[in-house]
Amino acid sequence: MRKIVSLFTGWLLLFCFTAMAQQPGGKAAAASTGTIYGKLLDAQTGKPIEYASVALLRPDSSVQTGMLSKTNGDFSFENIALNKYILKINFIGYETVYKVATLSAKTSSIDVGNVKLKANVKSLAAVNVVGEKPAFTMAIDKRVFNVEKNLASIGGTATDVLKQVPSVNVDIDGNVTVRNGTPTIFIDGRPSTLTLDQIPADAIQNIEVVTNPSAKYDAEGMSGILNIVLKKNKKAGINGALSAGVTSLGSTNAGIDFNLRQEKFNFFINYNIRDRKSPMTGRLYRKNLGADTTTYTEQLEDGDFYRKFQTGRIGFDWFIDNRNTITISENLTGGNFNKYNNQTLYEQDMHQQNVRYGTGINNTLNGFRNYTTQLGYKHTFAKEGEELTADFTYNYATGDNSSNYSLQYFDLAGKPIYDPKKPELRNGSGEGTTKYLTAQLDYVKPLTEKSKIEMGLRSNTREFDNFTNTYGQNYPSGDFTLDTALSNNYHYKEQINAGYVSYTGAKDNFGYQVGLRAEQSNYNGETRLGEKSSYKINYPISLFPSVFLSQKFKGDHELQLNYSRRIRRPWFRDLLPTIDYSGQSASTGNPDLKPEFTNSFELSYLKDIAHKHNLLVSVYYRNTNNAITDFYVDTTLNLNGQNQHVLLSYPINASTRNSYGAEFTLRSQLTKIWDLTTNVNLAQTKIDATSNGSNLSNQGITWFGKLNSNTKLPWNLTLQVSAEYESKQIMPQGEREPKWSADAAVKKDMLKNKALSISLGISDIFNTDRNLSYTSTSFSEQEYYRKRLTRELRLNATWRFGKMDTNLFKRKNNKSKESGGEMGGGDGF
Repeated sequence: MRKIVSLFTGWLLLFCFTAMAQQPGGKAAAASTGTIYGKLLDAQTGKPIEYASVALLRPDSSVQTGMLSKTNGDFSFENIALNKYILKINFIGYETVYKVATLSAKTSSIDVGNVKLKANVKSLAAVNVVGEKPAFTMAIDKRVFNVEKNLASIGGTATDVLKQVPSVNVDIDGNVTVRNGTPTIFIDGRPSTLTLDQIPADAIQNIEVVTNPSAKYDAEGMSGILNIVLKKNKKAGINGALSAGVTSLGSTNAGIDFNLRQEKFNFFINYNIRDRKSPMTGRLYRKNLGADTTTYTEQLEDGDFYRKFQTGRIGFDWFIDNRNTITISENLTGGNFNKYNNQTLYEQDMHQQNVRYGTGINNTLNGFRNYTTQLGYKHTFAKEGEELTADFTYNYATGDNSSNYSLQYFDLAGKPIYDPKKPELRNGSGEGTTKYLTAQLDYVKPLTEKSKIEMGLRSNTREFDNFTNTYGQNYPSGDFTLDTALSNNYHYKEQINAGYVSYTGAKDNFGYQVGLRAEQSNYNGETRLGEKSSYKINYPISLFPSVFLSQKFKGDHELQLNYSRRIRRPWFRDLLPTIDYSGQSASTGNPDLKPEFTNSFELSYLKDIAHKHNLLVSVYYRNTNNAITDFYVDTTLNLNGQNQHVLLSYPINASTRNSYGAEFTLRSQLTKIWDLTTNVNLAQTKIDATSNGSNLSNQGITWFGKLNSNTKLPWNLTLQVSAEYESKQIMPQGEREPKWSADAAVKKDMLKNKALSISLGISDIFNTDRNLSYTSTSFSEQEYYRKRLTRELRLNATWRFGKMDTNLFKRKNNKSKESGGEMGGGDGF
């Protein structure tokens, strides 16, 4: 791996120095060249405008050069020949501005000052802006959820945020689906070993939902991509925020964001700490269908889930010049996720009368550490839109775990029963490491005003090592011996190499994009405990084409048809051939599992109505081969030296899964103070699967809906209410029952420039969020209920501070300092 790191770093620096060497400058040129610079501000808010187009025109209106404004609104043209120029400044949603600047021997450096751009109402409507930046914006190919606007998730984690995002479903265990399928989850566009519960909500800027990604994106994930974009402040001067909160369940949180931006450097650091407690209950009731008799089993669970962790991020951007930027950052996360669970089990006869019962505990303790290093480089060329980016991400995670399980049986009189076929006590411990390396290079080349070509290379390598030793107590000796069925020593490694190319073009109001992505993958695993086994799977290059067609019509509406091919590769836990046992149930992986491939089609229509309502309607169809799904079977396992009858689940490849549906999203600015976002998704799913001659096919119609309401009240108050409903879900051997929940929150802004915000929210108001499923096999019928105490009152406070001062250090040209706000003035820059 050291060779890979050295090679990539050297390759990155080579691009950097080569690009810098191409930049004009030096003492020889100083006498006959000059500099033009300035800053772009929104005329209404005074905030910087980033990524605006700034063209430098000659007197005959031909283009000398051009650039995009930086994140703080700055732009500059250096080493420009002495002459008279016209600055043409334009940006979507604003009126075009022209300014004249003349460079001469006496005036070789011109500061055009703060250029204020006025909003163009007609243009704003075309880009879906309704008043201030909304909580949820829609485009034909991507939807963006602004986390800062979401009150219900303040003080929570990424899991709480995703529960609020339209199109996204999250169950009580944190499993995420989009349109009834599993998406790929990225952090800042890259894979990560972090789980959703390890990411503080206060560290997230926004969530990007891409339901049918183009060839530029990873082909992984049958339902597209969810990209979690973390905060990275780039405002000029010194600024940041302090936050703290407490909940009715005894959970606490606190955090700090700090940013320093001056001239060529931007330094940022943030830190968050979370301590959360979630009481939980569960009930499993199973009807055991024997050859000559029927018995019943009831298992009850009651406990607490504790999550305590800290996360910090530090880094800096080095703006070498207007063309080259290097970014380095480090993310550190660590903590403990511990579950303490009491269990009671009843065994009943055919008349559902108790025969005996057992009591005990099932506790698991998990500690983790995660380190993520990112190195990025960006070079923009003189031609607007042409750019080269390269980045390197290294993720290293460690974890440790321990478990303590006991189940003592008693007769109906309360007398202990010592049955050698029933384990009484088990405990285990283990640890593991994960290494994740990602390297990527992207290049964008505009060909004409309406066409461009994009291409890139990417390589992902993930390596996982884990061992767990579980000891069971033997009867009657009382000795503890290693239980090989519940222990493991496992190594797993995968590598995915990819390259893509896409072409975008347009003719009048018709646009198109065609792309092709090629991915090669291989992975291998090895068990090093007990009966050793290994596997090695190499998949040849697979091609993933994508086609996007769009037609814009008069009246602010657009139609798009797209197609892409996707893949879902088995995760290492899907392949891990070790057993996870609890009570009368067990689960294991399947080393023979194959990837599933999906052909995804989507037809979308986007309409802006009177600049107040935005409607997005999508009709989609997915055809999946080798669909991965869970299979349940009654079997006998040898655990702790004894044969135990359990319901075992493991993933299998079904023949096909066909799903089609429609999604409706409507965002309405009903009044100046009230906006409403409604999202409804309907789908028909059919699964065709067989296992050991059994037909596991199932089908049905499912749907879910979400509602997000935001209301501005007097006295700087904001009220937010959200609710969701999910119908029954189809499984090969059963179904999951419908569920619904509702959240509400209110925020009060205070002090100058709203520097202090106090929010009070309640999640799952009616305490209805839970999982209830029914599973049927030829040997059993099972009902499984799980519930966390998700109703929680949250109180949080945030204080924003900042001083916009672009001259914390002396500028080279000794210009006077710009005026700025006072400390504690909020973020009204």
